[in-house]
Amino acid sequence: MKAKIKLGFRIVIDQNSEIVWDKYIFEDTYFEYKIQHQVFDDKENPVKNYWELLRKNPHAERIPFLLSSAVVNYVAQLNGEIRSLPDVLGNTFFPIENFKLDLISSNVEDPSKHKIGLTFYTPELLLIDIVDNKYLLSKNTSGDCFETFMFAFHPQVAIAYYKAL
Repeated sequence: MKAKIKLGFRIVIDQNSEIVWDKYIFEDTYFEYKIQHQVFDDKENPVKNYWELLRKNPHAERIPFLLSSAVVNYVAQLNGEIRSLPDVLGNTFFPIENFKLDLISSNVEDPSKHKIGLTFYTPELLLIDIVDNKYLLSKNTSGDCFETFMFAFHPQVAIAYYKAL
């Protein structure tokens, strides 16, 4: 079954997020959203929420990318790994190489409507097999001898890239 894969781990952050790190991201992305909304909004016929703005101005599709700048320093604090997703032995597993922010919804007057998704991506890994709902993986993607680890299926983790070998 060998394949090169990248895993993606997605979290959703909104006003009800309880982790301090998430709260900071919520506040900073909402602040940045309000600034970017003004840039893309029609001064004579303004709208309040992101989806209305996107319908009126297709260039507003750049807003999620622009909000990413408010998140970069927080992601850097993770030092390249998500510690809340251990492998089956309890070791910190989830190395991250990059991330993508998606804007689920927002409203310039109502912070309770602001919601973002962050998807973190691993570097390329070797998927050797799937055993009992666990990925058998290696960080080494070439050769014929591999140091392996196992990672259990998780509802917020998916294979985001797949290349059969």
